[in-house]
Amino acid sequence: MKNRPPIINVALLLVLALAAAAGAAWAYATALRAAPPANTAMLEIRWHGNGIILQGAVRDVATQHALVEGAAARLGGEADQVVDWLDITPAALPVPDVAALAAVLQLGQEGWHLQRRADDGWLAVQSPGDARSAQTSELLKRAFGRGVTIRLIALP
Repeated sequence: MKNRPPIINVALLLVLALAAAAGAAWAYATALRAAPPANTAMLEIRWHGNGIILQGAVRDVATQHALVEGAAARLGGEADQVVDWLDITPAALPVPDVAALAAVLQLGQEGWHLQRRADDGWLAVQSPGDARSAQTSELLKRAFGRGVTIRLIALP
């Protein structure tokens, strides 16, 4: 077999390098799509426009129903003003005390916004130091468990 000219060897090496880079880029892009970003809210609740939006993931249908019913009770039974974008996912974050979270839904006021991630979260309220906010903070500790830190922050 005759030796190839060096230019062909270089060209083959470049083609192999490009194929390897394309494969690595594809694997990286696939991994990004498979895992949600770390700052994505796993459970989000917003009180606005005389309605309540529930968004994220819960572990079971019973939890979903308890949250929707709690939100409807806050709105005087107006279930059509509850937007339920909750996915049922067994791998979702646990809610050890769903009744406490349903009570939070009833205490919430226009403009409140709750975001909960794996180990922490926050609740934006009008007055973080008032009695309603303090009661809500205690309910959130029961709802999510002591291992989840929930901060109260002031709405802008």
